Formats: sequence, C-alpha cells, structure tokens
Amino acid sequence: MERKEKIKSIIEHPEYMMTAERRSLQKRIENKNLDSEEVKSVVTTTAKDKGKSLVSDLLNKKWFDLVCDIADTGDKLKNNLEYAKKVKLLGEYLQKTDNHEKALKSLVDLITDPYGLALYSKIINILSDSPADGDILEILSDYLKNLTQEESLQNVFSRNKTILTLIDKCSPQALILLRMYNKWTEVPSPQTVISNGGHVQGNNTRLVAQTFVEKKVIENVDVDDVQMAIYDLEKNGLAEFISETLNFAPVFAERTTKIGEMVKDAISNN
Repeated sequence: MERKEKIKSIIEHPEYMMTAERRSLQKRIENKNLDSEEVKSVVTTTAKDKGKSLVSDLLNKKWFDLVCDIADTGDKLKNNLEYAKKVKLLGEYLQKTDNHEKALKSLVDLITDPYGLALYSKIINILSDSPADGDILEILSDYLKNLTQEESLQNVFSRNKTILTLIDKCSPQALILLRMYNKWTEVPSPQTVISNGGHVQGNNTRLVAQTFVEKKVIENVDVDDVQMAIYDLEKNGLAEFISETLNFAPVFAERTTKIGEMVKDAISNN
C-alpha cells in the first residue's frame, strides 16, 4: 500500500491499524513465551555471572528480535499517526473555507514564511500531544484559518507565539469553554466576598461551574469537568471571577481577561 493510501486509511479507520499491529505482536509473544523452567535457568545463570544482567540474558535467549520489533512498531505507529494528524488538520482547515484554492495558497504562504513556519511548527507540536480527532483538532484548525488571514506574520509573530503557548498549557475543555464566552452568565453571590479592584478573591470555580451547568451554558459535561476547565482558564490568566455594580446592586460573573479575549478571538471560527 502506498503511503498516501495508508495515511488515508489511518485517518478514516485508525483503530484498524492499531488492532492489526496489536494482534500480530501479541501472537508472536504467545508463540515465544518463556516457560517457568527457562526463567528459572536465566535467573540462576545471571546470579552466577554478576557481569550480566537478567535483562541482557533474557534478551539474548529469544526475546531480542521481538523487543526490537516492538520498539520499531511503536516508532512506525507514532510516525504514521503524526503524519495523519497533520493531513487531518489541513483537511479541517480547508473545510472551513469557501475558496479552497485561495485557502491552499494562503497555507503555502504561511509555511514558506520564516515566521509563519515557526508558528505552524508550534501548532503541529501541540497537535502531536493529542489524539487525531476531538476538540483540539477543531480548535487548532480554526486558529490556523485565522492565522493564514494575517497580512504580516512578522508583525503578529510575538503575539501568536504567546497565544500558542497558552493554548498548549490549557486543556481542550477549557479552550472549548472559552470559545463559548458569549453564553457565559451571571453567577449568584458567593458566601464570602473579598473584592480587590473588581476581582473577587478566593476559589469560586465550583460556584461558577454549577451555575454554568444549571443554565446550560455548556451541555453534556458534568460539574467537576466544567470546574476544572474554569480553574484551568483562571490559572493561565485567561479568565477571572469579578464583581461589578449594576443598578446599584453587586453583580458577580466569570469574565475573560484581556489575554483571554485575545486567545478566544484567535481560536474562534469568525
């Protein structure tokens, strides 16, 4: 199978490749399984020869080729999946555009620009730490689309490098919640209020999470996960719990910071 066909197959059915490799290696392990007498013999020999290790002796007996093959398989799977992720990201990016020819030319301009290539490489590094599908792919494809529309990549390089660093630090759930900022609602007053310049001190993430779930700001996510997402945003300086006066009454809400607003705009499908 040619590489392009293999990558297409991985994108469409990644579980098939994983299952086939798993079954093949497990079968070979079963066929070469050491019995208890062989293990006992290896341990005895190793005890007599202190210059050798048990690991070395076991490998020298019959496992060396198989261990090497497992290592090679891990590398092969990783490389194929990494490549498939890149292709899938670019496919998602292309799907978000109306003019595919223009979108591809913009992408070429991005990766052939020294500043653009550095940012693109960072995007790929973030993607490599995540599965080939899911929220992070959606977030990064939107970010890539917005990035290709910048007129001067040199002028926006520092800002986007910071944005990518923050994206890398945040969980996909936190970033998804940030993208939904227009649905965030007011929050009931916490039991203890210590305010400093409008910022309410203390940990109020549970209260915010419960309110967001009750008011369906985000659906099909439990309170614990929403709380962790809010905590993640606050920890990375993208959101804060504030108090302000409206019609002579205090109002409490979770709000994005200026940096949070910048990240939100960068990862939103405008």
